[in-house]
Amino acid sequence: MARISFTIAGLAMLALLATAPAQATGRAEVNYIAPETFTDAGFGAMERERTQRLLTQRFDSLAQRLPDGLVLRVAITDVDLAGEMDDFSFHRVRIMGQLPDAPRMSLRFELLDGSTVLARGDDQLSDLSYLARHAGLQRDQPLPYESRMLESWFGERFAPQIAAAGSVR
Repeated sequence: MARISFTIAGLAMLALLATAPAQATGRAEVNYIAPETFTDAGFGAMERERTQRLLTQRFDSLAQRLPDGLVLRVAITDVDLAGEMDDFSFHRVRIMGQLPDAPRMSLRFELLDGSTVLARGDDQLSDLSYLARHAGLQRDQPLPYESRMLESWFGERFAPQIAAAGSVR
């Protein structure tokens, strides 16, 4: 199991990813394994489906940075969104800053070039300092803390493939 830590080198890698070549057009295939059992993917079926849709869009966006023809296949086995639901609030408010409430995600992945597996793994992602860091956070986007966590994971996991695509083309 890998833990994602946020370092200056990791942030520099994110900057490199932001300048990935325009011709990079990989794609993602995302599956959710028993989403009804996830720790916290939102309140009720509609929020859970919204969370899945937003996470799938995020993986699609990240995979487009991969070289043409590569496929990132992801199976998400658990999601715990940042914050905790206030069960006593009429409006189902999400409270931040109580422990433990950091965003977490469990997933399995494969990076494929046709039928060749370039990378494979099981990862446990978390961002324990999600409220203390502001770098890379886009508060105006849905799931900002989870998106930043996925951005860091993707950068650390797949930077070699992205760099190789930039040097070949």
